[in-house]
Amino acid sequence: MKTMKKCAWVVAVAVSLLLIAGTATAQDKVIKWKLQDQYAGSGPQAGLLSNPMIEWIHKATNGRLQITRYEPGALASVADTFDALKRGAFDLSFLYPGFYGGAMPEANIDQGVPWGWTDARSQTMSLFQFGFYDLMRKVYAKHNLVYLVSFPMGDIYGIGTTKPVTKLEDLKGKKIRAVGIDANYLKELGATPTSLPYDEMYMALKLGTIDGYLASASALISGKLAEVVKHYLLPTTNSINCIWAVNMNSWNALPKDIRDLLDNAAPRVAVQIAATYSGYVENSKAEAIKKYKVQFHTLSDADQAKAIKMAIPLWDAAAAKSPECKQAVDIIKETNRYLGKL
Repeated sequence: MKTMKKCAWVVAVAVSLLLIAGTATAQDKVIKWKLQDQYAGSGPQAGLLSNPMIEWIHKATNGRLQITRYEPGALASVADTFDALKRGAFDLSFLYPGFYGGAMPEANIDQGVPWGWTDARSQTMSLFQFGFYDLMRKVYAKHNLVYLVSFPMGDIYGIGTTKPVTKLEDLKGKKIRAVGIDANYLKELGATPTSLPYDEMYMALKLGTIDGYLASASALISGKLAEVVKHYLLPTTNSINCIWAVNMNSWNALPKDIRDLLDNAAPRVAVQIAATYSGYVENSKAEAIKKYKVQFHTLSDADQAKAIKMAIPLWDAAAAKSPECKQAVDIIKETNRYLGKL
């Protein structure tokens, strides 16, 4: 009898140890994710945003979540990245919302509307003070995605051109690379918007296929555009938003403690990381002036007022696309009223 009790006790202990070991193994299991980037690894978007975020997640999870970044086109083309992520072809992506505004109208607002966020401060306030982040979580969830982080980039975002453009009148007839709602904005200004992948701008500018681009001043250095672009029109019309989105199935497969960690900390960490990008853009502007003799021009107050007047109807047109679009635009308007800009 004693022998039977002893055996039962030994079996119970063994089972308990197996259960504990099983829990520990599940908890310590290394999860490997694939990240499809829409920007080249040689550029600041990957170097100053994606890579530091990957490193933070690796450290914060004690190596339990490991992310491998893939160059544009490696797992999906830039144009197909959003849809491929929805399908689960990979686990997450670094995305510029302007690339998929046709598939998801809210993305045209998520990228930032012209004159809506003119600095990182206003964008961050929209995100966390006025509810833009929570709204986008709901919007992306409808597409089988988790809106994990938004990077308020604090960009210098204007129009670089091969020939002088110092006033709105100079834009008429110019072929300018732009995507999303920015393309509509350029059309209102009299330019001809042209859609091109970011990494194709240099040759298009050099060959005269386009006359300029509406995008970050950082591209003057990172993309070597300063070799062919000698003029850049200010002020900044958009702080610019890039995001990380996660396939919902991959997200749900994560242990709860990792999901909680990412939910609670990652959005704020992204804001801190994005501050380094803002500094890089300022440095790029200085280098473009000093090394390449790029001339920066600023629209007159009258032209700025005219441009803003042209932009507001585009906000309203974007707002009409869905109830969530209206909520998003209302948040941007509320932010600007709070800051005394509307």
